[in-house]
Amino acid sequence: MSGAQQTVTVDPRAVQETVKGNIDFTFSLYKILAKAKSGNIIVSPMSLEVVLAMAYFGARGETAEQIATGISLPAEQNLALDGFRHLLSSFKSTSNLTLEIANKVFTQQNYVIKEDFQALVKKSFLSEAQALNFADNVVSAGVINQWVEEKTKNKIKDLISPDMLDSLTRLVMVNAVYFKGNWQDQFKPEMTTTEPFYVSAEVKKDVRMMHLKKHFRYSEVDELEAQVLELPYEERQVSMVILLPNDRNGLPNLEAKLTSEKLTEVLSQLHSTEVNVSIPRFKLEDTIDLNSVLQEMGMNNMFEDSADFSGITDDAAGLKVSQVVQKAFIEVNEEGSEAAAATGECWEKLS
Repeated sequence: MSGAQQTVTVDPRAVQETVKGNIDFTFSLYKILAKAKSGNIIVSPMSLEVVLAMAYFGARGETAEQIATGISLPAEQNLALDGFRHLLSSFKSTSNLTLEIANKVFTQQNYVIKEDFQALVKKSFLSEAQALNFADNVVSAGVINQWVEEKTKNKIKDLISPDMLDSLTRLVMVNAVYFKGNWQDQFKPEMTTTEPFYVSAEVKKDVRMMHLKKHFRYSEVDELEAQVLELPYEERQVSMVILLPNDRNGLPNLEAKLTSEKLTEVLSQLHSTEVNVSIPRFKLEDTIDLNSVLQEMGMNNMFEDSADFSGITDDAAGLKVSQVVQKAFIEVNEEGSEAAAATGECWEKLS
């Protein structure tokens, strides 16, 4: 019937299991990055998980099994597909909050991708597609990076370097995510002062510290030896959760004790109380080469000549992943927060 709206019913298990999988993946990823990196960790697990999930649905055999386990996908493929479609569709902006996510698959000109895989990534991952000549690596990198810049409001630049592309490159899957929101209760700029911030008990640096006294959802968690604070953005649909160790050297202890189950439990126990909030205003960005991280998480096969991505192409030469990279950005100030991330997954034909 013309003009009728179709109601799409989503199995609640699809959303629940996909969200739980994302949280589990987030903790697994963070723990490995915390061991591998010193200093700040700026990463978007969601952006990375989306490109890996797209890869999973084109993978077969051991390659698929390793990715599914590594990113904690629901056991039933249909649940995973419905879960991602619902999750990505829920990234909607409002009058006071911008929340956007986009996917795109760049392919080598004349390289044949299976129609059912194209349909799957378009339907479940809302992905666009574009053909490029990767042998012209400078131009191709420029096209991909321009798309990323547009989707991240110019916060993420030069995600793909030309030397990541060559005549063997067949695919580049890219995800971009962008967020901007104002605090429900904004900090007053005139209250911001320069104060010492303790990186550890021995190391401190002067930062611009913002101050606010209001009622927030808060808890002191003895088991974690930490305080937990929830700062909502306008409309209260999204919030920032801050975990602060009681001890200045307590971050490693907090990281060791925190699990996805414990975080869920802690968030359910937050209660409204008046809190004196002092947090630094900051702007951070980072680039992470994720190959070794993913391999440590058990996803080795997709980088090897034994990789099986026969769900993507019938090309006898086959495919393997050559590089996975992410750039992330976050700024927190008196008005609110702005964050962006982009993940690129480059594929080449088997040598």
